Amino acid sequence: MRVRFHSVLICCSLLCVLLALAACGPNRIGTIPQGTPDRGNGTPAVIPTQSVVKAPPASIGANYAYVRDNQLWVALNGASPAQVTHFVYGNTPDAFWHTPIWSQGDHDIAFIMAARPVGQGGGGCPAPDYGANGGLYLLNTATRRLSSITLPSGASAASSSPISDTWQYVFWEDATHLLAWNNGPLGKTSAAAGLYRYNLSTRTLTQVLPLSALGATTLYSGQTGLPLLLSMRYSNEQLFYQVIVHPFEQHSSFVIYSHPVNHPEVSSTKVIETGSESWCATQQSAATTYMKPGWDVSTDGEQLAAQVTTVTNATGLSSIQVLDLHDSLTTQLFAQAPSQLFGHDLSLAWGPDSQTLALTTTGAQAQAGSSGIYSATLANPTAIQHYTPALGGLVTWRPDSSAFALTPPMTVDTTSTPDIYLFDTGTVQGRVLLTDAQNFAWG
Repeated sequence: MRVRFHSVLICCSLLCVLLALAACGPNRIGTIPQGTPDRGNGTPAVIPTQSVVKAPPASIGANYAYVRDNQLWVALNGASPAQVTHFVYGNTPDAFWHTPIWSQGDHDIAFIMAARPVGQGGGGCPAPDYGANGGLYLLNTATRRLSSITLPSGASAASSSPISDTWQYVFWEDATHLLAWNNGPLGKTSAAAGLYRYNLSTRTLTQVLPLSALGATTLYSGQTGLPLLLSMRYSNEQLFYQVIVHPFEQHSSFVIYSHPVNHPEVSSTKVIETGSESWCATQQSAATTYMKPGWDVSTDGEQLAAQVTTVTNATGLSSIQVLDLHDSLTTQLFAQAPSQLFGHDLSLAWGPDSQTLALTTTGAQAQAGSSGIYSATLANPTAIQHYTPALGGLVTWRPDSSAFALTPPMTVDTTSTPDIYLFDTGTVQGRVLLTDAQNFAWG
């Protein structure tokens, strides 16, 4: 069913942003890194044993990249994959990789990687995302030249030691321009925070949107009185971003905005409000259920899928709504999925066809017994495809939208890397694509 969506005007209020990424003591920074299995009460969980069915070698494709032993491996034109990075971690052995992204034409790969010392800790809410900020790298797949991109100079030859930096998101704008978000110096309010464009032809780095243009703050900048930035997407010359209004209060609100990349002077547009939550409020208030409700924007920039946490169904839990960005009509997907899936954060990922949407549980929930993988299409919104084995984790799509790869979270002791699974959209049973690997991406 398609219904008209009515936006609700939200007013900004005071917020208290705590930034100490690695601080100890009674602050709001937790102790479990992103992707660590957890039962929701701080008790680590284990990945359940799954039946193993291996995918045929031809299913992996000609161009792809993945991470193994904290190094990037790349395969081109059907050849065997080769290790293309040689990082020496030394006193920063805990590495957190973002999924590598291929440029148009598969000439370059961009990725963010963070390396931390062992034993960083703290307490409170939200839990620290140790892999959120890292160094930004650019790999030329033809020459295998690896460059690091830093402020203010731009790119230079990468060293063997991982760099410590504050890049958090990276997107390809086109074949020769990279867009990347930098949080600026940790613990400081700085004009350096914002969205940057890197020109591969001229090797120049330019800020295109300062943080101030978004009317938000981050966990690292220390500003007050502004909504807190949670996550970002890019599509069709628009930067989309999710914020929490009134964080650390009982009545916080999730809102998604958009801002044209090439017009920093205009105001952001509110796209959708997805619900309210007692977000990291005081101990006397209700516990936080949703930290980062899932959402994604289609490749063509016409559809936004979001986990709406307002009571919108008979179960009183969240639902998945797809908002048409042209006519503001919504379509519900995954209505037939088990209701227990919708009581926590979910991950959503559009296929390149801008018609097929994958839904997975996050790492922590997947290990707590609420795992599941589903897909649905706008062509038949009342139907869903359920996949086995029942895993959670990170989804990346094949360019033709015929299949997606899923990487489960690392084991709790980080000594064992899970296998990458392949799921064909028309087949229930998933198959092992690569063993002992993570962060897979097709070219």
